[in-house]
Formats: sequence, C-alpha cells, structure tokens
Amino acid sequence: MSWGYKILILYLGFVTIILTLVFNAFNFEVEIVATDYYEREMYQQDIIDGNFNLLKLGDRPTIERESGGLTITLPNVLEGSKKEGELWLYHIMKKDMDYQITFEDHSDNYFKIREEELAVGNYILKLRWTQDETPYYMEERVNIR
Repeated sequence: MSWGYKILILYLGFVTIILTLVFNAFNFEVEIVATDYYEREMYQQDIIDGNFNLLKLGDRPTIERESGGLTITLPNVLEGSKKEGELWLYHIMKKDMDYQITFEDHSDNYFKIREEELAVGNYILKLRWTQDETPYYMEERVNIR
C-alpha cells in the first residue's frame, strides 16, 4: 500500500470521527436550570446576607436520608417562630425531576419530603427562608439513592 492510500485512510477516519461528534452533539439535550436567571441574579446580595446570617448562627440545617424520604432539620436556635421561604431540589441531569415548595407561616423546625416525590440521582438543595425578618440561605449537594 502506498503512502497516498495511507493518507487517504487517515483523512477519511478523521472526517468520520468529526462528523460523528457533530451529529452526537445535536442529539444532546441541554436544559436551563431556571428561565428567570436574570431576575435571580439581582438577588445575589440576599443570598450573601443569608449565608452570612447562617454562619453567625454557628449551626447548619441537617439533611438526613430516612426510609420514608428526606428530612431537612433547621438548627434548634431557630425553633418556635414562623418561617417563610422556598425549598428547591434541582436534579442535576433532568429538569423534570426538580422539586420545589414555597412555605409561609411554617412553624415546624423541619421539612419532610416523601420518597415518592424524589427520583434517584444527584440534586442541589437550595433552602432560603426568612425568620424574624432575618434572611437565611443554604446550598448543598444531596445524593438520593
């Protein structure tokens, strides 16, 4: 086999690999976490203040995987008064599997999410709440098996 055929085979192999990568890229589904990302960007100072206030408490909410689901327990310091805010569980791979609740006048010190409401996978938990006009914010990765 001459060197001309070898170059032709090498070139055709390269073109085949590139075309395969291009066609596979068109089949890849890209999902945006939030459609209102610009509006959320405007609340970055609230997130910074919420993280700072949570650090001042000296205690973080705990996340426990139980047989019935997922339990998020707030620090005991915050027990008693009413809370309002939002709890998001963003599934890393599929937007359809996200979980979100908004709460007002929540007097319990915990949140319980049933196992049937969550799919298996990796999530980003974002918990933002206000208590006694003090904002709090926590973000953490959670793995549901």
